Amino acid sequence: MPTVSKRQTIGESIARLLGSAPPTDRAQKKNWSERLSRELAVHVAQGLRELKFRGVLPEPDPANPSRVAGHESRARTSKGKKKLDVNYSTPELGLALGVSIKTLNFRDEKSRRYTKNFTRIDNELRAEAMDYHERQPYAVMIGLVFLPLDSCMDGVARGAAKPNPSSFAQSIRVFRNRAGRVKPTDSPEKFERIFVACYGEAAGGDVPLWFFDVMTAPSRNTIPRNVDRRSFDEMLRQIREDFEARNGSPFAYADDD
Repeated sequence: MPTVSKRQTIGESIARLLGSAPPTDRAQKKNWSERLSRELAVHVAQGLRELKFRGVLPEPDPANPSRVAGHESRARTSKGKKKLDVNYSTPELGLALGVSIKTLNFRDEKSRRYTKNFTRIDNELRAEAMDYHERQPYAVMIGLVFLPLDSCMDGVARGAAKPNPSSFAQSIRVFRNRAGRVKPTDSPEKFERIFVACYGEAAGGDVPLWFFDVMTAPSRNTIPRNVDRRSFDEMLRQIREDFEARNGSPFAYADDD
């Protein structure tokens, strides 16, 4: 179970992992990816708690606040209980908000791209959305897919005027079909919203991390425009807006604090 300092940002967690010994074999890559996913879930849940999602899991262990509990907590679906990376459930609403985190951290050795497992991840997202929404049609489901920054620039020109779409651009094309669920009566196989996030080392040791809504048009083979990229906090606020649109914003008076 990871330990996450309250002062540590999501970018600092990624930087620490990137600065560790790079994994070489399949088992090491699997362990590295699982550790990244767990730490991402912790940061997303911490951010949501600051936006008044009290009780969202994972959360600090009451017996030891320096550690976290509730990783991959279970939520009821139409096919029994299933694990969910970030889980906000209440007695009144049941599963109200769920966040599914997927990471693709290493290039395929043959293609030298990140696209090999897009279909597998899309199938996993479809199954998750269907199982949760069939039982809880009002639940807001958010997908976060993480890719390294160089996935934005791995398209190769092959005698054409324009390069092939990058792995990042291809991910938007694939996962857009899995997003866009607006009403509880819409297809249960879709998520309310999906972001593809990019992370990576940059000059000066900084770790850029931004989120891109799959409903936005991507660049073909370059990093998306600044105007289309969202910070971690902006992404969380969008989740909050989606949640309130589904459940109704609480009434407030203009002169209340």
